[in-house]
Amino acid sequence: MGKTLFAKVWDAHTVEELPGDNYLIFMDRIVAHEITTPQGAIQIDEEFDGRIFDSTRILAINDHVAPAKDTATAIQASVLRKWAKKHGIRHFDIGENGICHIVAPERGYVQPGTTLCCGDSHTCTNGAFACFALGIGTTANAGAMLSQCLLLKKPKVMRINVTGKRQPGVYAKDIILAIIEKISFKGGTGYVLEYTGDAIADLDMEERMTICNMAIEAGATSGMIAADEVTFEYLRDKEQIPKDSAEFEALKAKWAEFTADEDAVYDAEVEIDVSALKPMVTWGINPGEAAHFDGVIPEAADDKALDYMGVQPGDKLQELEIDQAFIGSCTNARISDLRIAAEILKGQKVSIPTIITPGSQDVKRQAEREGLHDIFQDAGALWTHASCGPCLGMSMGVVAPEHRCISSTNRNFPGRMGAGARTHLASPATVAATAIKGKITSAEELMAKA
Repeated sequence: MGKTLFAKVWDAHTVEELPGDNYLIFMDRIVAHEITTPQGAIQIDEEFDGRIFDSTRILAINDHVAPAKDTATAIQASVLRKWAKKHGIRHFDIGENGICHIVAPERGYVQPGTTLCCGDSHTCTNGAFACFALGIGTTANAGAMLSQCLLLKKPKVMRINVTGKRQPGVYAKDIILAIIEKISFKGGTGYVLEYTGDAIADLDMEERMTICNMAIEAGATSGMIAADEVTFEYLRDKEQIPKDSAEFEALKAKWAEFTADEDAVYDAEVEIDVSALKPMVTWGINPGEAAHFDGVIPEAADDKALDYMGVQPGDKLQELEIDQAFIGSCTNARISDLRIAAEILKGQKVSIPTIITPGSQDVKRQAEREGLHDIFQDAGALWTHASCGPCLGMSMGVVAPEHRCISSTNRNFPGRMGAGARTHLASPATVAATAIKGKITSAEELMAKA
């Protein structure tokens, strides 16, 4: 019987099988950021004499509130900064930083067939590289730095087979929202999601990262996509990738092994055809409560969601007044996302406050080389530095109570972008189009009416 992609990576990293279906799994890479790392870092130094297993396997990044917004976050940043320097850990600080799930892949720290953990739930983004990547808590993160291993129960594997050709104006964000809407925001609990099918193969690496980023929003442990030529070409010439041609070809041959066998058996399978998919927008208080942008609030909508979002069954999404727009986050703040937004905003004016935040300083510099920042600012949007801040309602764009924000982020839970804030998730294209109109619309519809 063949193996799934997940099984191949898991088996290659199993140090020991323990009672109760527990496994000791070796971690190739640990990513540390300033919010969840400082407590564990201090404990390691105070109680274990700073005995980190391998500092070269750790990557430290100031990203969640960068620069710091107050004394508390300044202290967190300072602890990470000093700790990384003390232990010789590669540290991406203010000026070359960015969101950890964007920085690690763009520098080549994530490679097919590896494992990675981080004290952040959206670590599953890295699964786009045929990597088993998972978010963990502060204590587990500290344990991993001490031992380079995690104690884990083996998840099941669900195949999400995505077929069909996308229509113009439909993006990876629409696909993953449609998947979560179909299986529910808890439907992947206990599973690793393996995304397969021609519609997945058709995505570039940045789109694949968007898909895997939101596996956690379906309750999954992680999401993974098999390695292929798209993966290899993305990694070519990255900072951590060998420049020698022969070495790179040898790596490619190794990476190519990390795909599911044809006769692999899954614990569950889901089929979804995206041929008729339209741009998606969430209407409720979890990512599974979503519909086509021109749809209505369903009759079976949960009362809690209706109350919080201030809507009623039958309300048309396109008639909702939007107060703010945001493009950014580890889900959709890569250069391709910004190019799409710029194409829509060029020569236009936004009608509501609009904030655009690049995912890393590298992305920011590339966008500015291409003049995208001028397009955004000419349209009346605020162009910022890289940070997680607005996504989790910490800084740089907190939304007022009962105000609606259409956002390219990943979570629309109550209070996520601010106490009482109402978040509608969508692709950068839909966010940009809505920012112009002030009501939910798609880019294709906006251009058709222009």
